[in-house]
Amino acid sequence: MRDDFTILVADDDQNDAILLEKAIRANDIQNPLRFVRDGHEAIDYLEGSGKYSDRGKYPFPRVIISDLKMPRLSGLEFLEWLRKHPRCFVLPMILMSGSGLPGDVERAYRLGVNSYFQKPASFQELVSVIGTAYRYWQRAEVVNVDQRA
Repeated sequence: MRDDFTILVADDDQNDAILLEKAIRANDIQNPLRFVRDGHEAIDYLEGSGKYSDRGKYPFPRVIISDLKMPRLSGLEFLEWLRKHPRCFVLPMILMSGSGLPGDVERAYRLGVNSYFQKPASFQELVSVIGTAYRYWQRAEVVNVDQRA
């Protein structure tokens, strides 16, 4: 996998998104990041709909990081859509949530999430989690899904 793959982040909490970006950059990860506010917007991004039609500006991601609890379409509902979509189902998805409820975790894995992390309590822990996840996905072999239709 190339080191410059785009990471799509779906999170409705702007503060969480800012902290996530800071944790990513604290790991010296320079990959392009694209942010959306919920599962509906993530689907629009993946389908290249509306403002996301310009793949030069909004390149197709190689990894998705999503919050669990979002308005309109939750992380689990987005994951369910993703795994049923014929062109997107192979994309690696990481769920991050304040919830570590066993039911949420189990449902996420049953729906096909690749990794589930409870959002850490401290910024340093978040930096560590992001570094570990990035190094894993940087080395993992994934299908290159070309969505430039």
